[in-house]
Amino acid sequence: LHPRDGEPVDLAARTDRELRALRWRSIAVVLQSAMDALNPVARLSAQFADVLKAHGYRDAAKRTAELLEMVGISPDRARSYPHEMSGGMRQRAMIALALACDPELVVMDEPTTAVDVVMQRQILSQILQLRDRLGFSVVFVTHDLSLLVELADRIAVMYAGRIVEIGEAAGIYADPKHPYTKGLRDSFPPLRAPVTKLSGIPGTPPALRDLPPGCAFEPRCARRFGDCAERRPELLPVGGGLAACHLHDRERAHV
Repeated sequence: LHPRDGEPVDLAARTDRELRALRWRSIAVVLQSAMDALNPVARLSAQFADVLKAHGYRDAAKRTAELLEMVGISPDRARSYPHEMSGGMRQRAMIALALACDPELVVMDEPTTAVDVVMQRQILSQILQLRDRLGFSVVFVTHDLSLLVELADRIAVMYAGRIVEIGEAAGIYADPKHPYTKGLRDSFPPLRAPVTKLSGIPGTPPALRDLPPGCAFEPRCARRFGDCAERRPELLPVGGGLAACHLHDRERAHV
């Protein structure tokens, strides 16, 4: 975690007490399924009050009403249970809860997968508006590369638990440097283009407890060669970003 003021914070090295002080105030999270993340037997007001009172807010009811209005939910829904709300409303309530204590960083883990496409766009538009208005940063975790291109400034693509490419969003979409990134991009049909046959990435991801000695993507890669199965590639500068692929290793470029 990199606060606006002060030195970087290693979250893994913090005690439970120290983490408790950071949660919601410095870093917050919006999880994939709001129905699973929200307490099913507690009203929204009680769940907001737990967070707000833990961080010194005295008038939790007033702050809860402000937060719900901020994401387009009527304040009187604070008395609702999660099952009494639609999927999109629950997800927006989760976003409001994440913003309760004005965090500097919000981690969003597939926050729109449980809602339809129309609601997905509404939620994403609201996230961008709130980000610009309140000044927090977003780490958006998703498999939808086409969505990230619209939302993110920079993208880090991960495969088998390791980052395989980092770059500017537009650059990664226009000219991906890693075969896995290219496969992700090509799995989404363009809206305005001739009809073409889409081809997925063959095979299945490796078991994370038994990774191959070389590149984890090698068994599924159409551009693999000998070194790929023997030596794990490191992130190397490629263009304006980084890619972990032997295709960009100068020592092996002749292959």
